[in-house]
Amino acid sequence: MAARLLSGAQLSLSLAVLSILTAGIPGTLLGILAAWFGGLTDRILTSFADAVLALPGLLLVLMLAAISPGSWWALYAGISLTLWVEYFRYTRQRARITLSEPAIEASRLLGLPWHLIVLRHLAPEIGPGLLTVAAFGAATAVTAVAALGFVSVGVRPPTAEWGVMMTELLPYWREAPFLILQPIICLVVTVLSLHLSVGGLRKP
Repeated sequence: MAARLLSGAQLSLSLAVLSILTAGIPGTLLGILAAWFGGLTDRILTSFADAVLALPGLLLVLMLAAISPGSWWALYAGISLTLWVEYFRYTRQRARITLSEPAIEASRLLGLPWHLIVLRHLAPEIGPGLLTVAAFGAATAVTAVAALGFVSVGVRPPTAEWGVMMTELLPYWREAPFLILQPIICLVVTVLSLHLSVGGLRKP
């Protein structure tokens, strides 16, 4: 059980980290792009993000999981395609406020290249908030993987994953209730730790 729990933790956390990286990088870049240029570029990117947001994230994950049942990449792709919108919306809103400050106007008048403006002015302003979004996104990814595994939509047995383990151990809850409690406790502690880490990230 200990070996399977550790293997499940490795799978869930690896998918979570991979999802937030591949969702956070394009989402952040598109948010900066929309705030920097504004106008038509901003409207097109915002409309695209709203269109993705209108589609329920769980439905998108289920569709990809149905295309490739039992595959981890379907879970990863579905979670990433739903998480990038949060990075985009936060970065766009925060960058629009920061780009209107006098320091940015002065940097532009001095002829500083755009990448220096982003690194010196935008990155310190949006960085802490992005870490908060990433922590919540990782918790969402871990919960989604476990939930889909529990209903036999995500990865399938004999893969060691917390949701799959709950389904496998459910028939034995009367004889050995502590067995099914182990993956549940691991899931609760992981998600709670990620949520509580947000408070530490917000401290100056």
